[in-house]
Amino acid sequence: MFQKKFWIGCLGFLGFFGMRYVSSGNILDLAYLGFFAFFGFFFIGRISGDRRDERYQENRKTALAFVGQLSIMAFFVIWGLGVILENMEVVFVLSVLAYAGLLNAYAIKLYWLEEK
Repeated sequence: MFQKKFWIGCLGFLGFFGMRYVSSGNILDLAYLGFFAFFGFFFIGRISGDRRDERYQENRKTALAFVGQLSIMAFFVIWGLGVILENMEVVFVLSVLAYAGLLNAYAIKLYWLEEK
């Protein structure tokens, strides 16, 4: 199961389509950066074996708690910028970036805790 998830991480390279923003100037091209969330599968795929023991469950809870705090902060920042800027395209792109960042943060934190 982990081996299949590892190769799903290759979809993260689709996030480089976001570089089209440099030439087009369309801020919605930055939404492709959400594909970087798939890079988290590289870290989850590196966890050796099929660990579903008590230690894995504790590490999973710790990683989810860490990402939960980050998501509350990201939600507050996106909400605040949405009120100030009043531009829904910017709020959309920030939401996509928060999505990708939080999923990668969870995968990295879980991998770090498992290797510790």
